[in-house]
Amino acid sequence: MSPESPQKHNLAARMAVWSSRHRKKAFWGWLAFVVVVFALGTASGTKSISDADQFSGESHRAEVALHDAGLRPVEEVAFVQSDKLTVKDPEFRAAVTEITGRLARLQYVSRIRSPLTGAGDVSSDGHAALVKFRIAGDSTEAADRVAPSLAAVAAVQTGHPGMDIRQIGGASTRKAINKVFTDDLAKAGELSLPLTLIILTITFGSLVAAGVPLLIGLSSVLATLGLIALASVGLPVDSNLPAVVLMIGLAVGVDYSLFYLRREREERAGGRDERGALYAAAATSGRAVLISGMTVIVAMAGMLISGDRTFISFAEGAILVVAIAMFASLTVLPAMLSWLGDRVEKGRIPIIGRRRPPAGRSRAWMAVTGAVMRRPGLSAALAGALLIALAIPALQLRVVTSGVDQMPQDLPIIKTYRATTSGPAPRPRASPRSGPGSTHRSRSCRAPRSPTTERARSPRSRSRHPATAPTRRR
Repeated sequence: MSPESPQKHNLAARMAVWSSRHRKKAFWGWLAFVVVVFALGTASGTKSISDADQFSGESHRAEVALHDAGLRPVEEVAFVQSDKLTVKDPEFRAAVTEITGRLARLQYVSRIRSPLTGAGDVSSDGHAALVKFRIAGDSTEAADRVAPSLAAVAAVQTGHPGMDIRQIGGASTRKAINKVFTDDLAKAGELSLPLTLIILTITFGSLVAAGVPLLIGLSSVLATLGLIALASVGLPVDSNLPAVVLMIGLAVGVDYSLFYLRREREERAGGRDERGALYAAAATSGRAVLISGMTVIVAMAGMLISGDRTFISFAEGAILVVAIAMFASLTVLPAMLSWLGDRVEKGRIPIIGRRRPPAGRSRAWMAVTGAVMRRPGLSAALAGALLIALAIPALQLRVVTSGVDQMPQDLPIIKTYRATTSGPAPRPRASPRSGPGSTHRSRSCRAPRSPTTERARSPRSRSRHPATAPTRRR
């Protein structure tokens, strides 16, 4: 069958017609766009929202004012502990002195307070002490600047293997937790891509047909991540956004391409020529992809009015990746199908490829549809009851503020936090402002308090990282 006149096609079909006639421009232009944008985004880096941006309205303005006034410093501590030595022993004091000396030579480090001068905390038994200091910048900037101090404290630990010397604080905790999120995202990608390829291979029975939707989905995700990184200079995003983009982008990219490709194969099996099958798929499935994508974009746009920077960044990433995946499915996919033709069936899997029937109507789904159409009322009631049953577990959900207990307890930073917040009671220390013989009790030997414990009492809290709140004066 010959294709209909392009002038009679809808928008999705006209896009397919152009792409099929200019397939080199469509494919290589898309590939160049993805490579350039992703490379530029990787080079520029992604700017994350700061702790102040976790608030909204008057709370946000108050946090910004406190930060600008220097009342929200990023506190760090070096935790020094020994089971045998006390703060009075020369080796213990030498370790503390080496820490302060190394920190004093670092850029962005200030307000170093040593327990040897009375400015730091010492436990009541003298076996543990804290060297306190600050990292310049807000929480996001400090996380990028904390690496030298971590290296300095680690070097002191290497020189004193018999002691326990660690660093914890707002910047070091944020850096460690972000690394966990990044590593988990990489593992998720390594797991999801092979599984997706296996499912698509079972669906189509050939490697080429399975690889086309996966290529569209993966390239859409990479292009989105690059654009988000470039835009984050002016619009900082949540550190979890890449995971959201990967999840949504791979899903819609593969789904749209699968829908489109399956229809093209059905039309080809029905007797249409290659171009006619492509145009028919574009006019039907392509139009459905366009409408579906626009619907998802409008739905995600609702988060833009929340006033919450986390949800706003999620909305920006979701809208962008859906729009890019939709565009790629309507332009790049037709260009690839026009070039491949029936070669899309290449690489057939011996067992799966032989057993898979030609593209066309599914007997199983036709039977289900026929039963539903014969008894629509009963079918609607059964489907509604099933949905209600599936929703029952949601009634047990409870909204909580994530804290240290929800983090993996085997993380070194969490172990350090536990060690520094469970030390012995403070010892009495002579007050320089009191008269002879008078004493006051110093604070216990503890790291800056976790914001998840410090702010968990507030239902408005959304902080994710332990030990990022400043130490409160008492």
